Amino acid sequence: MDKRLFEDGDRIDEDSCISIYDGSYDFYRAVLETFAREITKDIDEISRSFEAEDRDAYRILVHGLKGSGASVGATDIVKLATESDELLKKEKWEDAKVYHAPIMKELERLSKLISERLK
Repeated sequence: MDKRLFEDGDRIDEDSCISIYDGSYDFYRAVLETFAREITKDIDEISRSFEAEDRDAYRILVHGLKGSGASVGATDIVKLATESDELLKKEKWEDAKVYHAPIMKELERLSKLISERLK
């Protein structure tokens, strides 16, 4: 791969994803494109379920961020979602709430960053 989409400061582990995808930069780019399309919907759904205090739906959505974030190398969202998910599994809703704003902020950052870099 001659050109990277992300820089070190972007906090996206592009190299590990390329490795996981057997060196296929094209496949990684396709995964990023799917992630970029879905992230807007995820942001809306996570926000709605949080505001409604629909704890089951919220936990499922946060849990899903671990896999989708890992698929694009978004290590920060994986960490935040993992910490929140662990608390939600233990039914510690009030403790898990502190992760909501950082999760939303990181999703917004990723949405903007990935969309810009795919252009």
